[in-house]
Amino acid sequence: MDWLAVSLLALAALVLGTAAGWSIRAGIDRRDENAALNALVTDLHLKRPLAPIEPQVIQGAGDEERCRATVLDARERMIETLAHLRSGSANTDVLMRMSAACTRYLRDSSRAPERYQFALMELRETMVDGVKLLSDAGRRVRYRAPGERSAAKPARTPSRRPNRLLRGRL
Repeated sequence: MDWLAVSLLALAALVLGTAAGWSIRAGIDRRDENAALNALVTDLHLKRPLAPIEPQVIQGAGDEERCRATVLDARERMIETLAHLRSGSANTDVLMRMSAACTRYLRDSSRAPERYQFALMELRETMVDGVKLLSDAGRRVRYRAPGERSAAKPARTPSRRPNRLLRGRL
């Protein structure tokens, strides 16, 4: 009987240890996923071409190339972020839709460059919807609207005092 009790106790300890390891690993994976999603949301928030505008038809402005480069970079970031998601994550579908919207923008803006602002605002709608889904209440991903980085904080003006390192030399 003693060997049976010892065996059951060892088996219970093994099961509890395995369960604890899996739950710790799941917590780490969730934290890594949230960190990657926060970084992506912040990156999209800082991309000024994604800011809301009143679209117009523009002939030969050249600004569409800057917007194309921004969208290409955003799509790359989304693909990189996919590598940080847990398997079976609901966020995978959201990132895939956002990435497909970037591809659609690139295709549409190359076909009709004078209408790139209209395609950009369609892309922005998809990005806003995607970021809202990524930052749903149960997750630790903070919502930041794409392209709307705060202009409320003015740039820091440099100090007129000499740098501490330079004081001894002056």
